[in-house]
Amino acid sequence: MKPELTSHRKTVLNVVQMSHDHPTARAVFERAQKKAPGVSFATVYNSLKYLSEQGLIRSVNFGEDYARYDGMLERHDHLICRKCGKVDDFVKIEPPKVGKDFSAPKGFKVEELTIQVVGLCEKCQ
Repeated sequence: MKPELTSHRKTVLNVVQMSHDHPTARAVFERAQKKAPGVSFATVYNSLKYLSEQGLIRSVNFGEDYARYDGMLERHDHLICRKCGKVDDFVKIEPPKVGKDFSAPKGFKVEELTIQVVGLCEKCQ
């Protein structure tokens, strides 16, 4: 079944896809308001949940108390600055192969392997 994209969902999807900074729900809301004045935070939040569940965006967590959203669906990893919190996409790391380089504990089914590289961005060094 094809996802139902209301005008607000399309706006939220566009905001996430055009953002390369892995925005929080609050940041998506602020950007969406510029494109669709009057859109509520609840509508944006629910749209983010729906779009994530439909596989149109990714909800990612980098050890913070909140999710961030990523419009890049292809396999990729992230560089995370531990000082300012900046997150950048990084696509050059070859992930370990499940069963060859990485074995999960018995009874655990691996669905995805990601790599998070934590350090200091150029600005914070």
